Amino acid sequence: MLEAHAVTKSFQGRHVLGPLDLRLAAGDRLALTGPNGAGKSTLLRCIAGTVAPNGGTVTVAGHRAGSREARRTIGVTFAQERSFYLRLSGIENLLTFAMMRLPSARARAAVERVVTELELHEIGARRIDQCSSGMVQQVSIARALLGEPSLLLFDEPTRSLDEAAIARLWAAVDRRPHTAVIIATHRREDVDRCQRQLALASS
Repeated sequence: MLEAHAVTKSFQGRHVLGPLDLRLAAGDRLALTGPNGAGKSTLLRCIAGTVAPNGGTVTVAGHRAGSREARRTIGVTFAQERSFYLRLSGIENLLTFAMMRLPSARARAAVERVVTELELHEIGARRIDQCSSGMVQQVSIARALLGEPSLLLFDEPTRSLDEAAIARLWAAVDRRPHTAVIIATHRREDVDRCQRQLALASS
């Protein structure tokens, strides 16, 4: 599902990540831990293809990270998500993003399914600019699940959530036993949900 070999990343001459090797199979769950600045979010962005590594290679389902084929297999949510349309409701945002990947009828069905699964009908009816950070985080998680991706990348997804929302998140993951998951987290409870842990150290 995922192969990363000798991946490194620097920003403006400052070493942030690697060299790092990583392999994930379908259904694997990996917790990324370490202090702020250790490179957890950077690694997720390299896998998602939104940041290019300075060295090494990353492939997702046999495709180069960042390629159209790789992006289609990934669902991702990043901390402090800012990529929503602020004047649209959560559900309107989800439908907009779903229709970028799926035919119209399938997109609407996918949105309804994930909104029901995460119990987001009330939150989803609100405009994004009227939502709390925790509400936006729940919509972001819903977006990651759209289209049933093979790999989920979660960047501190539980940080702004209450216990009920956290339970719904992990229940959704449990219902997808063949989906690989990488979660960057500081919560011991999240780490315990994963079979493997990768602790990154600050450079």
